[in-house]
Amino acid sequence: CNGTLGSLSCDNTADGTCYTASYAVQPDGSVMFIVSARTAANTWVGLGVSDDQRMPNSDVVLGAVDGTNSFIHDRFANSQSEPPIDPSQDIRGASAERVDGVTTITFNRPRNSGDINDISLDPCRFFLFAYGGLANFTAVPPIAEYH
Repeated sequence: CNGTLGSLSCDNTADGTCYTASYAVQPDGSVMFIVSARTAANTWVGLGVSDDQRMPNSDVVLGAVDGTNSFIHDRFANSQSEPPIDPSQDIRGASAERVDGVTTITFNRPRNSGDINDISLDPCRFFLFAYGGLANFTAVPPIAEYH
């Protein structure tokens, strides 16, 4: 946790799912994340930061891409349901792509934004991985349905 680079992955060869997340501390002190998952079309991928390994009260970034449209949102999970969008979007340099059945989101966030809906990355926290809920691109704002 004291390092500047890290990665985590899960590979379930029984059903072909795969999830990877990596991070790198940037020179300005922010942290760049790259999160990928093999998913069905029009589904989202997400990364959460938690104090207690549970979804409620977790800081979450969700993203999806359907080939034409994409979204990446900073959210806060109040409960075990679709996390509402955080009024203060504290992620920067966000991008999403889908290649060969793998959705990848990339974003930077400060280690400590000062936003009450963002969990500081100092000290070490738990990471939560989720993917697979449908992404509704026609809704405003887009909806990331619960998985």
